[in-house]
Amino acid sequence: MPGQPIIDAHVHTYRSREIGRQAMMGSGLTDYGGTVDELLALMDRGGIQKAVMVNMTPVVDMFEAAVAKLPADLSPAQRAEAEDDIRRQMIGRLQRRNEWTCHVAREHPRLIPFIGLDPSMSAEELVAEIDLRWGEGTRGPTGARLGGIKLHPPNQRFYANDRRLWPAYERAQELSLPIIFHSGAFALGPGPTDHAHPKHFPDVLSAFPHLTIVMAHLAFGDFDACADLARDYPNVFFDCCYVINGTEKRPSLSDEEAAAALRRVGTDRVMFGSDYPWFDPVLDSARVQRLPLTEAEKRAVLHENAQRVLAL
Repeated sequence: MPGQPIIDAHVHTYRSREIGRQAMMGSGLTDYGGTVDELLALMDRGGIQKAVMVNMTPVVDMFEAAVAKLPADLSPAQRAEAEDDIRRQMIGRLQRRNEWTCHVAREHPRLIPFIGLDPSMSAEELVAEIDLRWGEGTRGPTGARLGGIKLHPPNQRFYANDRRLWPAYERAQELSLPIIFHSGAFALGPGPTDHAHPKHFPDVLSAFPHLTIVMAHLAFGDFDACADLARDYPNVFFDCCYVINGTEKRPSLSDEEAAAALRRVGTDRVMFGSDYPWFDPVLDSARVQRLPLTEAEKRAVLHENAQRVLAL
């Protein structure tokens, strides 16, 4: 068992193993399926007290797949109407996934719910979805509350400084809800993209100085960019999933390089995350515990930063 408490700040959960395996698209390094029961068992085995569910819905991918099936002989007006109907259907799926994530958290208080939003939603829809899930949490019998919001610029085809999301950022700031963004490259995308490049975050960090922003994956290893943002903006934080993990047999960073990267960005600014089920949270947290860091630095990364930053 680990010698200190652990919070996993980045996991994904699914209704069934089949859905989870499909979502991973063969890219995971484990045989896990992302079910709640499986995750809870791993948390027990690894001494992980809490895990943050950053569940999201691939609205754009689903929208494009549905639009591709529309009849070719539709008039422009018919196509526009059909596409709007598809958009509403996809947003409905996103809302149902948010509902499920929040329900799971009420059933299992160790799991913290982050909800998904999409820039195709209107300003009113964005704010209404935040308020709905916030209200559900504050009224929940177990006291489970909404933990924050998860956004994925590459998958959702937007930039962090997209003004369409300003209403969501403003409401999140008002409610003190952190937003976790995918940052850096995207391994599952159809090709290279700069949607999550660190250069797109300063506008948001400046415009919303009281909004807590977490850049997942340490910008996929762009440690200098992360360190620069950490120096300039006190409201930006990071998680280390994928970049520093114990699941890979031959990790890209040695223990010494991983420790140096954490110190470069700031061990008070980086949270442990596993990206389960793609990676193994037990092996990944054990790796962080083996790094040549001080005990205080390990406590910060494994537990204290998430507890403080995400108000857990």
